[in-house]
Amino acid sequence: MLARRARTLMGAVVITVLLIGVGSYAFVRHTRVQQAELKSEEDRRAAEEEDRRAAEAEANRKVEEAGKQRLAAEQERQRAAAEAEAKRQTEEVEQQRIAALKTAEEKGKRAEAEARSRYAALVSQGNTDSKAGNYDKAIADYNKAVRLDSKSALAFIGRGDAYTNKGDHDRALADYNEAIRVDPKSALAFSDRGVAYANKGDYDRALADYNEAIRLDRKSAHAFRNRGVLYVHKGDYDRALADLNEAIRLDPKSVLAFSQRGVLYVHKGDNGRAIADFNEAIGLDPNNALAFCNRGAAKRNINDASGNADIAMARQLDPSVCR
Repeated sequence: MLARRARTLMGAVVITVLLIGVGSYAFVRHTRVQQAELKSEEDRRAAEEEDRRAAEAEANRKVEEAGKQRLAAEQERQRAAAEAEAKRQTEEVEQQRIAALKTAEEKGKRAEAEARSRYAALVSQGNTDSKAGNYDKAIADYNKAVRLDSKSALAFIGRGDAYTNKGDHDRALADYNEAIRVDPKSALAFSDRGVAYANKGDYDRALADYNEAIRLDRKSAHAFRNRGVLYVHKGDYDRALADLNEAIRLDPKSVLAFSQRGVLYVHKGDNGRAIADFNEAIGLDPNNALAFCNRGAAKRNINDASGNADIAMARQLDPSVCR
């Protein structure tokens, strides 16, 4: 009985020990599970934290990158704006420069045109005064023109002609020389200088100038007429007649050409043709005293009494002729 109870108690103790052992094992296992779960949770949370931080870092990177892009875009905009402004200013300055040049050019052209117009007016006035016999006034006009434009031959030629008409052949020659210097191709300047040389008795130089004038301008009635007159003085009537004929062909209204050819015919003894040429000269210029005088002389050569009336008319027009 006691042995049975002892065995029973021993069995209970064994069972209890087994139960305790099983309980301890279960507890340890539960603890390990909890620890594993805790670690897994911690790992999950760590992973989540890492993902969060990575996401936050990526978001920050994107924000920073976007900020850099905005900054770069703003800088590019500012650069483009600065370049555009610089280009606009450069174009504006260039336009202003071109406008200023055009304005200056237009002013220069206007001033030049006004100067040319003034010069032409002075030369024209000088020519008018010279034809009227107001040689001093003509010279004053030409002086103003020369001061306005010293590179034009016309004023020098006109002033030279006025000096020639005054009998100041040296000053006339100086002006013709200057006219030829500024315009070496002026047939008129050479022809007029030839007259100055002829007036000084230098017929060889005069002839050389007439020849040069004709070489420069085969249509210069002025040069042919002057050379014809020179040939008359030299007694070369055939050449004189050829030149005077050409002068009249080129300028059928040349009073001097008809008058000089009339003089030539007188020298050749052909008073009839001489009178015809003087008639032409008087028809072109009814106040030409020298033409009346020469016609009167030609008429007297053939005993035409009307020649006396011509000479009287000549003296009436100009008391200095037909003395």
